Amino acid sequence: MKKIKLLLAIAILFSIFSASAQDQLKRANTYFDRAFYSEAIPLYEEIATTNKSAAVIKNLADSYYNTYQMPQAAKWYAYLTSIYGETLNETYFFKYSESLKATGELNTSFEILTQYYQVKEDTRQLKKLKSDFNYLGNIQAIGPRFSIENLALNTTNSEFGAVQIADQIVYTASKKKNAKIYRWNNQNYLDLYQQPVSELMYGDSLSKSFSTTINTKMHEGTFAITKDRNTLYFTRNNFIKGKKKTDAKKVSNLKIYRATRVDSMWTNITALSFNSDDFSNEHPSLSSDEKTLYFASDRSGGFGSFDIYKVHIQENDFYTDPENLGSLINTDKKEQFPFIDKNDNLYFSSNGHPGFGLLDIFIAKKDKNQFHKPDNVGYPVNSSYDDFSYFQNKDKGFFASNRPGGKGSDDIYSFTITKPLKIEACAQVIVGVVTDRTTKKPLPFSTVRLLDSDHHEIAQVITKEDATFSFAVDCEMQYRIEAKKEQYEDNFKVLRTTKERNAKIDASLSLYATAEKERVARIVLQEKEKQALEKVRVAQEKKLKEEKEAAEALVVQEKQYKEKAERDKAAHISKTINTEKAIVKEKNRTVIKTQAINFDYNMWYLRRETRERLETVVATMENNPSITIEIGSHTDRRGNNNYNKELSQKRANSVKTYLLENGIAAERIIAKGYGASQPIIACASDDACSEEEHELNRRCEFVIVKWE
Repeated sequence: MKKIKLLLAIAILFSIFSASAQDQLKRANTYFDRAFYSEAIPLYEEIATTNKSAAVIKNLADSYYNTYQMPQAAKWYAYLTSIYGETLNETYFFKYSESLKATGELNTSFEILTQYYQVKEDTRQLKKLKSDFNYLGNIQAIGPRFSIENLALNTTNSEFGAVQIADQIVYTASKKKNAKIYRWNNQNYLDLYQQPVSELMYGDSLSKSFSTTINTKMHEGTFAITKDRNTLYFTRNNFIKGKKKTDAKKVSNLKIYRATRVDSMWTNITALSFNSDDFSNEHPSLSSDEKTLYFASDRSGGFGSFDIYKVHIQENDFYTDPENLGSLINTDKKEQFPFIDKNDNLYFSSNGHPGFGLLDIFIAKKDKNQFHKPDNVGYPVNSSYDDFSYFQNKDKGFFASNRPGGKGSDDIYSFTITKPLKIEACAQVIVGVVTDRTTKKPLPFSTVRLLDSDHHEIAQVITKEDATFSFAVDCEMQYRIEAKKEQYEDNFKVLRTTKERNAKIDASLSLYATAEKERVARIVLQEKEKQALEKVRVAQEKKLKEEKEAAEALVVQEKQYKEKAERDKAAHISKTINTEKAIVKEKNRTVIKTQAINFDYNMWYLRRETRERLETVVATMENNPSITIEIGSHTDRRGNNNYNKELSQKRANSVKTYLLENGIAAERIIAKGYGASQPIIACASDDACSEEEHELNRRCEFVIVKWE
């Protein structure tokens, strides 16, 4: 019966635990489905300690990915792909690759996708991946082409979407005051703000709301404004008559709204006709003639997550049907944040085109009403994290990034273009001079060969009078350069070219003349014979030196021992002075301080109170058996010097006798009479001092003269 009860209790506890775990998983999944990733993460982390199913790890990794915690995302995608790799689609390998890019592992990120496509035998994607890798190498080879600066108005929350309008910068930021929390990232909802460009250095304290009619309790963000400043297109949540509206998944999608300025007030705010409750439209941008509106949308029928579309603006606020910009611009990933410059070139952010991690900024130049293939704008505007909301006016502008090193979340950066975007296939030149190894002089008419890593000859030249050579080569390749000439030994050099375009790689070679080599060989033989004799001599000197050094080391050791003993002694003295109340440091001497040891005039016997006071000396010497004292006895000035000297010595002896009687060893006591030579109070004559002052001069002092 007891056993049955125990089993029943265990079953009940297991049932309760199982139900609790299921409830926690259900709650985590609800947060995840509603994009409350910050709240889902701690639940999934706890669940993953006992449940590492594919579904749990997918959602945990995606939650970190969507909140830009890339090291943690990479960790869980690594686990996911290693355990469940055969059951996963490309999406998770792509996110793993992007997470690795964000953590600075660009090469490894390409290796992850390469392995995936190799398993899938997807030769098309493998070819594209290799092309993308080489393309990024060409972008990197340009080097930094912008100077950038993190704006002072940035905070630990999000700031992005900066646009300069006249003397103002208008930007999107988390609400500056207490507001509704966006549970995707646990920050306040977004609003539009403005601040004078001339006052950016003062931080965001001077920022003010762009418009009380535009900003609501929901998200307001990226915008486009007409040149006359009277029409505004902006992004906002699906928000109707003060209430949020959601889709079937309880997600409030984004819409593009239009507002007009009347008497300095933004009014007539309406949602554009091509919006929907079931998908998002966002990030409006106007063409230079303001007749075309570009935007991003995740509506169905696109190529991927978000694509870039355009509509033509007609009279009376009518718009043509949205037109997808096509596969040249859009990919099966994400394209957002379009910006059209004054030449109608398209800038946008994408994680589907060749990039350095997450969203990168691209430019698609427009020519004859057609966009060219997009190009990555390069470093340092693009990084391994999200780079987006690009705005440019002439050679300056703004962009946003959540890269490490900022003030937190998304930050706005200003930029100045310092170098044109000139993308070239990487090429380098191997150059050099063939010289005589000994004389350093050029060796004309030498034969120089260029070989690949498999030792296949690529090119051969015979140097002219200046003995120089050069070969055009590819980047990031290994080459072997060989040089030879009659009456010289052959020589070679193996090198690998770098990523830097148009770089010159020095491969100069020196050849060793055979006659010189033979001459040196004879000298070397003679030198070896000398060295044998020298070796014996050096061994003898070494022995003598070691003996000398040992003796010197012994001296040093003894010195160090003495110095340590002195330091220990000094430390002991210092400690004793600090702990013994009666021992006092006075100027350049150390004394045992007692109440006054005075004597009657012309007498040397010890008074009763004097004996009591001497107990302090006795106790101190008993507590510190390592000290030796001098009893310094002094008289007043009355009487002649010889008499006073003799009297003071008697007094010192009296004190010494007392100490001896109380057990203090004689060798620790020095009794010395000083007569009237060291008065405390200097009296000009016998009558110049009172009896009390004479009595003060009649004293005993106990000076510590030795510490063992």
